[in-house]
Amino acid sequence: MNLGLSYGHCSHSPCPAGFQSPNLVRCGACQTVKYCGKPHQKADRPRHKVQCIPIKQTKDKVTEEEAKLRANPGDDTNGNPFDHSVGLFWFFKSTRPYMQARHDYISAILNVRTGEAVEIALKEALDLLRLCRGDNLGVRSQVPALYLRLGRDQEAYDFIKWYAVKGDSKYDWRGMSLPFLDLQGEDAFEAVIEKPYYYDISFKMALMLIKIRLMKDLESLQGFLQKKPNATGEERYDYV
Repeated sequence: MNLGLSYGHCSHSPCPAGFQSPNLVRCGACQTVKYCGKPHQKADRPRHKVQCIPIKQTKDKVTEEEAKLRANPGDDTNGNPFDHSVGLFWFFKSTRPYMQARHDYISAILNVRTGEAVEIALKEALDLLRLCRGDNLGVRSQVPALYLRLGRDQEAYDFIKWYAVKGDSKYDWRGMSLPFLDLQGEDAFEAVIEKPYYYDISFKMALMLIKIRLMKDLESLQGFLQKKPNATGEERYDYV
């Protein structure tokens, strides 16, 4: 789905390199943009460096903080937290500089408006939730919008619904044996849950967009069937 994001294109404009050209190469420093070759990468450098340098700096900071944490995990983490404290990061003070560095990295990435940048930001956000289910940095608020920007509406809905029906005050955020973000293929046509366990305005906005897209898809499908009432199930699916 094309949501206005540059994806699989040379980032120097104008450029005749086509969509998903197999010869595009990523910027080695930030990985968030692609180019058809060195000439266009060099030509685009004055514009791109404003975004690229902060991404590289925050990424280096993540690497630095990870090395510090692995070398000095603190007395409260029972050794290497990457082995023993997954899901509980931030509960331990020694992990917080590392978590903050990763959050800053996501913020820097989202200054780039490409599909590649959004994919990286989403992957990073989901991994922060894996490391800290309690989400003290509020990363969850960004996730539904990132899914939607990539056209992954079903995953956005599943994510929103998990927090709506399971993320209540009784959920043990330190209970690593409990299921977490495990809903898949939920019915996005169902009625909106009026009193969700977790309320966030970003979730409400994302849910509204999902419902609007569903409505527009159905309206479009109705118009298609009026023109072609005998369309097969496969033709209907392909149209949507």
